[in-house]
Amino acid sequence: MNNYKNWTELEFKAYLCLYAADSNFEYNADERKLIESKFDAKTIEKVKSESDNLNDHQRSSIINQYVSLKKYNQKQIDALLSEVKEVYLADGNFDKYEQSIFKMLKKIMKA
Repeated sequence: MNNYKNWTELEFKAYLCLYAADSNFEYNADERKLIESKFDAKTIEKVKSESDNLNDHQRSSIINQYVSLKKYNQKQIDALLSEVKEVYLADGNFDKYEQSIFKMLKKIMKA
């Protein structure tokens, strides 16, 4: 689980986008298409292989710890959250569950 400490910023962004796409348990075609347009297949596969077997607590912990480890400021966090929201909106539906997860991300990523 500690592989994330060596992730590049691009890999972390891919992780956040994949996390968002999977947060309502419906990784649909529009979300997949958006993610595949932002990240190469190798990056997506690496991040997925290192995080697919984690539970929600472990996944959110990675986000919190990575943001702290890399000392992101609020402007950087806002940019990351903007990318996450783009994934949520990819299918044209930002449902209540996704909104709840997005609020949680805002809290755990605070600078």
